[in-house]
Amino acid sequence: MSIELVLIPVGIALTHAAGSLLEKKSGHTYCIQTVMKRQHLLQKALAQYGCSVYELNEQNYQTEVGDIKILFQQNDKGMFEALFDESVEKEHALGFIENLHAEYKYVIQQETYQKLVQRAEEKGLKLESEEIQQDRSILLTFHVN
Repeated sequence: MSIELVLIPVGIALTHAAGSLLEKKSGHTYCIQTVMKRQHLLQKALAQYGCSVYELNEQNYQTEVGDIKILFQQNDKGMFEALFDESVEKEHALGFIENLHAEYKYVIQQETYQKLVQRAEEKGLKLESEEIQQDRSILLTFHVN
């Protein structure tokens, strides 16, 4: 007997229209709300996306994409916000955040995969096969004793 599981990158839906994600900040910056909460996953997603990450403190990170600096700060709800200089076109900033959300979902999937395989082994399940699909989902087949 075997069990098949499919790990799909968790869909993080942007529940607001793109315009409502933008918020004007003081000075010459604007803010884009994200759905990202966990610091280590944000750092890993930024690194996997190819960005340098500088931890300013536990709730604030700075990254660079080319010559553009982006500040991530955690708000009172625990969500990270991305602060952009107003010289950065909003469409480009929204595109960057959308791509970063995709990478963040993939990092969550990787973490879930590792925990699942470890716990399955502890419970006596034997991994028979795994297959990575084109959409980055992973099909796992376990043998049940």
